[in-house]
Amino acid sequence: MKTAGWILILFAIFIFIGGVMGQVKAASTLSLVMGTVFGVLLLLCGIGTLRDKLFPAYMGIVLTLLLDAFFTYRFMVTMKFMPAGMMCIISLIVLIAVALLIRKHLQNERNK
Repeated sequence: MKTAGWILILFAIFIFIGGVMGQVKAASTLSLVMGTVFGVLLLLCGIGTLRDKLFPAYMGIVLTLLLDAFFTYRFMVTMKFMPAGMMCIISLIVLIAVALLIRKHLQNERNK
């Protein structure tokens, strides 16, 4: 679960930086607000996951799924790889990695 926690924490930082970049480059206050909100929530999920709690890990998956859906929609509308396409791919990778790490953790718990 430690690896999943660190992945969520790094993703949270990445989302927060993306929100700040959206504000700086496109003067998008909504990007800053949502980047901050999702960044803080994902950071809390990552910290909870580092403490071997399953609920924060599941919430991290839900938040990542929401972000992936949003960025996939934005990519389909704009057909621009930056930033929507790139974020779509990154969030999908994070989603799969965290889900697989949780699955591995649950299998190890069952085998004890």
